[in-house]
Amino acid sequence: MMGPVHALAGYLAAYAVLTRLRSSRLHDGVLATMLGVAPDVDYVSPLPFGTPFGHHGLTHSPLLLILVSIPFFAKYGLKASPYFLALMSHIMLDFIDNSVPLLAPFFWEEYGFNLVFTHPFEAYCLQLTVTMVSAYVILRKPGRLQISLPDKYDRLATPALAVGVPAFPFILLFLHEESERVFGYQLQAYPVILVTLVLSSVLILMILMLNSRLITRRTGRKS
Repeated sequence: MMGPVHALAGYLAAYAVLTRLRSSRLHDGVLATMLGVAPDVDYVSPLPFGTPFGHHGLTHSPLLLILVSIPFFAKYGLKASPYFLALMSHIMLDFIDNSVPLLAPFFWEEYGFNLVFTHPFEAYCLQLTVTMVSAYVILRKPGRLQISLPDKYDRLATPALAVGVPAFPFILLFLHEESERVFGYQLQAYPVILVTLVLSSVLILMILMLNSRLITRRTGRKS
């Protein structure tokens, strides 16, 4: 599953839990989105897919992710659950879309529905659905974005926005070329892939725009 979609799914998982806990706002939307995509840190590994230190290796082991999360539950209790589920949303979606080493580090066999290989069009429609649901949740109150950045991220949001806006056309060009290289053979799904990539990237950029003090000071909107 594509990185921006994983990030949005992490937010949705955390938001859903906090809604059940009757919390009025997502306390750290940036952390939730980062955790949603975090297991793909192994994407840059040159080692073979499914090996311990390759893509879909250690960072995609649900057992190891649970083990890493235990100290946070010990310290924060139920307050850690939204962010734990944001992290585990990555494994759940990869299990549906691709495969994951469910029993690692004991066994490295990959398990999953492999939807992207057996039914690629349906797999990318699923990703588009996650993106569209995210758009609805984030934008259903146009005057107040549902993801609120804590003040500690403001120094990150403003420079990211300053770099991201002028770089956005080049990012889209890169995404287009990369998706064509990786998914070009799946001609039926290709338009869905492009729409999903663009929309999910725009949503993440919008999160920064509507939560940056650089913008709110000039629009008179309160953060």
